[in-house]
Amino acid sequence: MTLDNDILSAIFRRNNLLGEYEEQEPIFVWTEVAGEIGKIARPKKVKGNSLVLEVPSAAAKQELSFLKEEFLEKLNENLEYAKIDNLRFELGQFTAENSGGSDKFDLSQVSLTEEEQERIDNAVSREGLERKTRISLKNLLLTQQKKRKLRLENGWKECPSCGGIFPEDKCSYCGFQTSCS
Repeated sequence: MTLDNDILSAIFRRNNLLGEYEEQEPIFVWTEVAGEIGKIARPKKVKGNSLVLEVPSAAAKQELSFLKEEFLEKLNENLEYAKIDNLRFELGQFTAENSGGSDKFDLSQVSLTEEEQERIDNAVSREGLERKTRISLKNLLLTQQKKRKLRLENGWKECPSCGGIFPEDKCSYCGFQTSCS
């Protein structure tokens, strides 16, 4: 679950940070717009008119680049203040300590619910994608969903702001603080 954009805007406005929210709005909107596919690309920063997204692998970077125009269109339709002209996919800092121990487990032993599999199937059933691209993207999403599931089962938290998951009290994606430490 993510916070409603109107709530975020009101919070920023009350704290005299509306200009910062307007500039960073694409980061907050990304997760909602990108859906299942967007879970493998975490927003890093807005740089000029570009949204920089971190991805876990070169394969993810390549697969998502095929969907860039579609994501740009959806993102801009949902932005109230900003306009993004480009999505830049960069390899992220997905280090061993941030993996939540999921590498210690056999992902083939992790089962996804029918609903999770259906969401992934719907996400990759877009017209215009070649069969090979659809299969590759589906495998990538299945792997990422299994890792996400393992991490949540091992105590990670889901960020109410951006939808990312993280092991500590502060979201490593957007900086949302879950406790007063």
